[in-house]
Amino acid sequence: MRRDFQEFARLAEAPYRAAVVDPVLETLEDLWTTSVVGVRTTTHPVPRRRLNVRLVNAGVEADPVSRLRAAGLLEFVGHPMERLLTEIPAAVPVFFGVDVDVAHGVEKIWMMFPELIAVDRVLAFPGMPEAARAHAAHLHRYGGEIAIMALDFGNRTLNLYSQVLAPGVVTPADITTILSDLAFVAATPEELALLDRTFNLYRTFSWNSPRMQRICFPVRYEAARFPTHLDPVLARFVAAAPHATTGPRNFTFYTAYGPTDRYYKIQAEYTAAQPATFPAGAIPQIN
Repeated sequence: MRRDFQEFARLAEAPYRAAVVDPVLETLEDLWTTSVVGVRTTTHPVPRRRLNVRLVNAGVEADPVSRLRAAGLLEFVGHPMERLLTEIPAAVPVFFGVDVDVAHGVEKIWMMFPELIAVDRVLAFPGMPEAARAHAAHLHRYGGEIAIMALDFGNRTLNLYSQVLAPGVVTPADITTILSDLAFVAATPEELALLDRTFNLYRTFSWNSPRMQRICFPVRYEAARFPTHLDPVLARFVAAAPHATTGPRNFTFYTAYGPTDRYYKIQAEYTAAQPATFPAGAIPQIN
């Protein structure tokens, strides 16, 4: 993994610091070798580009949060997201995940809900940002029940992921309307065509702003169909991404929109996703 993650960083032209990666690999060694692992980067300009390695679907018995805190790799300082991270697992089943920025250390803690949670119940948990509550109607209308919550300790933000959706539930027309309603940059015709089989949508909220920070639409692609022409880093990932398992290579393409810009993301399936337990048992289709 160390060798392969360094190769991913080279492909992404992103910084890599063994001093921050190795302690997380060692602290969660059993989870890295038994969970689903993906590696993600973006099309941000090289000075801003980062590489993240993430393990997801750690079982309900796993407690990576306590282990990371005990090792000094995740610090609680009294932020509201910490309350969410303690109260939600006490109330509902959770599969944990951990996202590591290979230059800065632990970034996100993921909570995947094997039993989908109603929007209103999620919004009622103490510590939720008011911006998320202010977008309740949007959350109900687009995607409905919540499948995943990601708490970003690096940026002090929260992501809410809809349930896994069948192709065509969120249409290009829906995406156009969503971006217009949010006063975000518009999608190009090519982007709308690429996103016509998006399998969920996730929104980013902050505790310091009343508006949504970003919305993102993902699609899983086979390597041969991935839109590598959009950026050289996408092409390098698809052509040369290391992998730990045999079989077809699949990648997830994301387009993220905000008030002033857009960018693309790619996630390589470093280990096969077949063993993963998806919320409500729905598996995103591959295009």
